Amino acid sequence: MAPLAQEQPHHHQEGRRDISSTKSAAAHPWRRGLTMASLIVAGEAVFGLPFHITRYFRPTFVDVFGLSQAELGQAQSDYGLVAMVSYLVGGVVADRFPVRWLLTFSLVITGLSGFYLATTPSLAGLRLLYAFWGFSTILPFWAALIKATRQWGGDDSQGIAFGLLDGGRGMFAALLSLVALYFLALHVPAVGDATLAQQAAGLQNVILTYTLACFFAAACVWLFLPHSTSEQEATNTRATASEVIEVLKMPAVWLQAMVIVAAYCMFKGSDYYSQFAKDIWSWNDVEAARLSSLSTFARPVAAIGAGLVADRFSSSRVLIASFLLSGAAYVAMILTPPATGMWLALWASVLPGALGVFAMRGVYFALLEESSIPPRLTGAAVGVVSFIGFTPEVFMPRIAGELLTTWENGPMGYTLLYGLLAVVGVGGVVCSAVLSRRNRGS
Repeated sequence: MAPLAQEQPHHHQEGRRDISSTKSAAAHPWRRGLTMASLIVAGEAVFGLPFHITRYFRPTFVDVFGLSQAELGQAQSDYGLVAMVSYLVGGVVADRFPVRWLLTFSLVITGLSGFYLATTPSLAGLRLLYAFWGFSTILPFWAALIKATRQWGGDDSQGIAFGLLDGGRGMFAALLSLVALYFLALHVPAVGDATLAQQAAGLQNVILTYTLACFFAAACVWLFLPHSTSEQEATNTRATASEVIEVLKMPAVWLQAMVIVAAYCMFKGSDYYSQFAKDIWSWNDVEAARLSSLSTFARPVAAIGAGLVADRFSSSRVLIASFLLSGAAYVAMILTPPATGMWLALWASVLPGALGVFAMRGVYFALLEESSIPPRLTGAAVGVVSFIGFTPEVFMPRIAGELLTTWENGPMGYTLLYGLLAVVGVGGVVCSAVLSRRNRGS
């Protein structure tokens, strides 16, 4: 251990130089703005194909592909299994290769896969595609994105950096979903039920929209991310096995991982807003997609607001409030009886839930700075935290899919799903409170 202790100050200085070089490379406000804008667009576009289509257009997707909720859950669970390994390896990769190269590569290969999705593959082909996405959207991408954002924020603006990232991603996601919704509505009637042929034509437009978004994001990253910063990262920063072990010995890392497990479970509940609206409230495909799409506009407000509050107080306190808000909203969703013309009642439940989960997403990686994780360990810490914290990508689609399929997309299935998530929210409050107390004590 002695050699490692001797090397720490040197690596710490390198981490600081990475951060300062980021600000130097983007000294002018417009340049810094373009850098963050590129990270925002990339950070959301890459997840459009594996997540957005089934989040906003789930009823249309399962009809066109002929899937049950359980079968779709199996495919999404395959994504999670591959992603778990990718998170762990991706942390080391982010510390060894230029961010600009990694993000561009990820976006291009993910975009190319959209053309295969447009062929409406069988369940076996779809499961292989989701497994591929578990690699393409995570291993070369996720830790690199988090590292670039942390460097952009520097020492004193972690909350606003991650708030801007997730808030901006939310705005881009909402706008892109409205574009996709417009192209869906060209074929799917806004009133009444659509034929399968109409649904298929509309879904093709949706898939193409998200495919093109990946290529647009790749161009933004390649053009606007600083060259020198990425190259310096590649030569100055090297994650080692000893650093991963060092991260694993940090109690704060494990607590942060548990917080993200709870937060991500809560977030996965938003994937079923559109299906809930169709199954329980009898909304059609366009109306259900509109509910899910418009609820995403809460994301920039919640994420940026949470970032500002986190910089003033603490990220852990923001998370406690967010868990409480989302849990209460999910309880309200299952207690509010559906009624014709009472669409505002559903919105009154969905909107607070969206605000809560998006606030969590906006600040949970800012816990790295609150917990005083050294910058030189960012890649390793993100890899470990993400490996544990995003395990809901493996089990939540299966749990939700089995619940909804077993109860035939009826009220009991949704009651069990959102009731479970409310209980998870209580666990999130406890973990956040313990982490907050520990950080204040240290």
